[in-house]
Amino acid sequence: MNHDYPLTQQQITAYQRDGYIQLNDVLTGDELTSFRDAVDAAVKQDTVKLDPNRKKNSYEQIFIQCVNLWHRYPAVKPHVLSAKLGGIAARLSGLPLRLWHDHALFKEPHTGAKTPWHQDTPYWPHEQKMHQLTIWIALRDATIQNGCMSFLPGTQKFLDIEPVNLADPQDLYAVAPQTKGIKPVTCELKAGSVTVHNGMTFHYAGPNRSDGMREAIAIIYMPEGTTYHKVAHPVTDPLNLRQGQKLDGELFPIVG
Repeated sequence: MNHDYPLTQQQITAYQRDGYIQLNDVLTGDELTSFRDAVDAAVKQDTVKLDPNRKKNSYEQIFIQCVNLWHRYPAVKPHVLSAKLGGIAARLSGLPLRLWHDHALFKEPHTGAKTPWHQDTPYWPHEQKMHQLTIWIALRDATIQNGCMSFLPGTQKFLDIEPVNLADPQDLYAVAPQTKGIKPVTCELKAGSVTVHNGMTFHYAGPNRSDGMREAIAIIYMPEGTTYHKVAHPVTDPLNLRQGQKLDGELFPIVG
């Protein structure tokens, strides 16, 4: 799984211009099956104690999400720390990177609501907010029907926009009027294919109207030297970090 995935200079240029790119067949065969099975088992274990009849909160209505599976599940760890995936991220960004966290994102059939248009990085406790990026991996086919990803090209350049409340989203044009006129690009993916997007690129995923679970995992990277900004986040809340402290060490390993 750690062999290089070929990237052309044209692909690198397109990613840096548009803030996203689709890459096909990054994971295939046994490596895809192994990753999918490991994540599926981990998500089931993480959620097994939840009451299926409970009233779901707004976020649970969008998707089942489990963060930092690699910390807790040995079968997931080598996939999240994959040198191939880290190498893709490093080559596209052109920067040395560290892992920020993984994030399983499963949309339940007929109940997974839409994920509103938003940028990622404004929610994260990072002082620097320009070059984070996410590899979003379709563990099973991601289609328009089950909630694949869409992007607004070039919007990674739009800074200082108020974060969208995902549980009660505002109209995109009210939050970011500069996005008017930008045509969305929707990326259907076969299992094992990925999208990569800058943390500031506006993106969206529709509801899951299919009969099956939409299974995906995001692996998120940040530039080496990223420092902590004190806001609430489940990854850093338990760490008792000080403002301006580097996010480094074994919890945020170097990749690529």
